[in-house]
Amino acid sequence: MADVTHILKEDALQDAQLINYLVGNLSDEERHAIELQMLEDDFANDAIEGLENVSNKAQLDTYVKQLNQQLQKQIATKKQRKAKRKLADNQWLVISICVVLAICLLGYYMLHLKGLI
Repeated sequence: MADVTHILKEDALQDAQLINYLVGNLSDEERHAIELQMLEDDFANDAIEGLENVSNKAQLDTYVKQLNQQLQKQIATKKQRKAKRKLADNQWLVISICVVLAICLLGYYMLHLKGLI
């Protein structure tokens, strides 16, 4: 996968096509083409099955906007948590390295004082 921002296939169904299919505003050829694509693409099939379960088709745009806003909020929250965790991990790493180095230097100094080195 060369570009991770485009996870759908190039010939994936668009939102307007899905809604028009559900409402019945497509010609027989267009309906047939979408049904063929549903047979080939499990994602398209699942999308249409999910949209068929929506009771109020007029508010689909509102639902999509709400879902996108919630998704963006969740992603932003997860990014913030990850950034905080990353900073905290680095602090403990630096502290632990300093403690180990201090113990090594103290041990060397003690051995040097006793004349073992």
